[in-house]
Amino acid sequence: MAKELLLWSQAYSVNNDEIDAQHKKLIDLINLLYNVYLDQKHETEIKNIIDQIKQYSLYHFKTEETFFKIKNYKNSAEHIKLHQSFIEEFEEILKSYNGLNLVITMKTMTFLQRWLTNHILKEDKKYIGFI
Repeated sequence: MAKELLLWSQAYSVNNDEIDAQHKKLIDLINLLYNVYLDQKHETEIKNIIDQIKQYSLYHFKTEETFFKIKNYKNSAEHIKLHQSFIEEFEEILKSYNGLNLVITMKTMTFLQRWLTNHILKEDKKYIGFI
């Protein structure tokens, strides 16, 4: 039975179906990583999921940033910096596993969980009404 580190809640909704669906997909990927970690799956499976999280995050950020341009969102520069900061922090996590035995810790998953929930609830909520 799959366990969930993070559950979707209506509190995360930004009133945009496309963005909400992408946030749900990110939550699903984090939960998949969590379950693979709990099941002590092979490191290549873990690395694959981490790569999926990274690639999907980039795709999601591009979607948001496109909405920002179209709607001329006034806080877009600040928001984009937060996206860049996440990618940089996540890259540091990925570098720490290169050439080593790939061991995902709760610290890594907690980083993903906290970043996503805090980002949605504090930052993404600010653009409701703009997109």
